[in-house]
Amino acid sequence: MRLFRLPGAFFILVICLGASFAQEVKMTADSMEYDSASGYFTASGGVTIAREGLTATAAKAEGNMNEGRVDLIGDVRISGEWEGESIDVKGQVFTGYLVAPTGFTLKGTVSGEWGNRSIEAQELEVRGDKFSVTGLARYTDSSEGYSFSCRDAEGLLKDGSITEFTGKGAFRLLSSPGMGALTEIRGDRAIYSKARGTIVVHGNVTAVQDGRSLASDSLVFFTGKGRIEATGSPRLVFKIGEGK
Repeated sequence: MRLFRLPGAFFILVICLGASFAQEVKMTADSMEYDSASGYFTASGGVTIAREGLTATAAKAEGNMNEGRVDLIGDVRISGEWEGESIDVKGQVFTGYLVAPTGFTLKGTVSGEWGNRSIEAQELEVRGDKFSVTGLARYTDSSEGYSFSCRDAEGLLKDGSITEFTGKGAFRLLSSPGMGALTEIRGDRAIYSKARGTIVVHGNVTAVQDGRSLASDSLVFFTGKGRIEATGSPRLVFKIGEGK
């Protein structure tokens, strides 16, 4: 199992809005104003920004190109295709940071799909090699056969893939790779390491796998093997004789 890969479309949109790429971007709106001295601009009414097979729409846009910041405000939608995958993501406010550390913030009932992945959250932010998610109601990768949720999460990225991840508050993981037996793990806090291939879960931990349930203070889930190791006074429950 691999934890989620953030869509490159967000990063490309940030680059698209940069001044050095302005000749490749098409932006339309009912009204636009730009002050070349200050770098400040506003656009309102059916704002559309298009480039590289992607389209971003919003009710309003404003920002300062000298400061390297762009805000899309109101019914924001990013759609199109990137690297062979269809993308359709929505939120209320998108902020692009055009100077280092480059990145974006998307907030206000974030929902969307890209390829076989989907997300529902309150806020998603990426700056440089760091990311954070607030109110993660659901992240699903149907091709890998898993989904998870938690109150808040933060971690590190490399080439768009998560290398480290900490989820806090009501963490829940559902995993059934290859449509095999379903594994459900719950706990207060989870730490993922791509290098180790593990998710370590702490606090009020419960797990259900192949008809067995387990409760413990903490456990280690080996993502590649689907194996669970429990520590801290584990209690294992077997259901015997069902279906007989």
